[in-house]
Amino acid sequence: MIIHPGFIKTGTTSLQDFLLFVHPRIHAFGHPHGSDVDVRVSRALRRIEGFDDDPQELREALAAALDARPDDRVPVLSDETLTADPHLTASVARRLHDHFPQARILFTIRRQEDMIRSFYGRHGRVLVNVPVPYRDRHVRFAAWLEHAWRNRPAGVLGVADYQRTIDIYRALFGAERISVLLLEQWMADPRAFADRLSTLLGIDAPTTLHLLGNRRTHGQETSRYVLYDRLRKRFPIAGRMAALLPRGVRTLGSGFLTQGGTQRAEFPPGWPEKLGDLYREGNRKLAEQYALPLRDFGYAV
Repeated sequence: MIIHPGFIKTGTTSLQDFLLFVHPRIHAFGHPHGSDVDVRVSRALRRIEGFDDDPQELREALAAALDARPDDRVPVLSDETLTADPHLTASVARRLHDHFPQARILFTIRRQEDMIRSFYGRHGRVLVNVPVPYRDRHVRFAAWLEHAWRNRPAGVLGVADYQRTIDIYRALFGAERISVLLLEQWMADPRAFADRLSTLLGIDAPTTLHLLGNRRTHGQETSRYVLYDRLRKRFPIAGRMAALLPRGVRTLGSGFLTQGGTQRAEFPPGWPEKLGDLYREGNRKLAEQYALPLRDFGYAV
């Protein structure tokens, strides 16, 4: 049994889409939710302990997921949402250990500045889960960072403190069962990354390399689209008027918006140093414990 619990914005979705859920020797379940069983497993693992957790539901969901596995396939539970909420990280890890004490744990990480910037671009720049008058409003990167800083260690700044989460799993499963891969290693040397990943998963490297290649999902939106989206949500009538344009015009407009450079949020002065101070000690421990070349890829160490 192999558990891949994240982290968010570290290539997890690409691994799921292009390898874990399509490799002929892997039986993957978890997230993204491809079935009702995946939904049940993910929700049962992330319920709040002592409030709405249901051990029986979790046992039944995991049993259903594993019963569907062909005998010749490696079972892999892959779900980055399992480490996406620092409030739940420890309880999720304990539940996983209760059911799979001999499992091997695979983490993927990414330089924190890039992970945080990517999270903002995909999830942070537009308000969600807020009262209706504020929904869909755009938030400037600087304001979002200040809010995230005030709310740490919850939120994405807490998630990006990889060493804290990995230590929780290390204490439960043992150091010998923990493996850590860098997204940067995949980008720099796809073949070496595929070789190491295949060894960890117990599958053949040529198929892994063929399936993964240099493919990525969840690319950032273009600067044109972000500007359009901001104006459309600030002035809803403009969006309604655009919907009335002829289809050909809308097609041309859509093509224009999806071309050009991708949006890239730039950190305000002082923030790279601030984040470096926050993560440096944990990164040093990870580099030492797992022989990771973090310094080579620009991590704060």
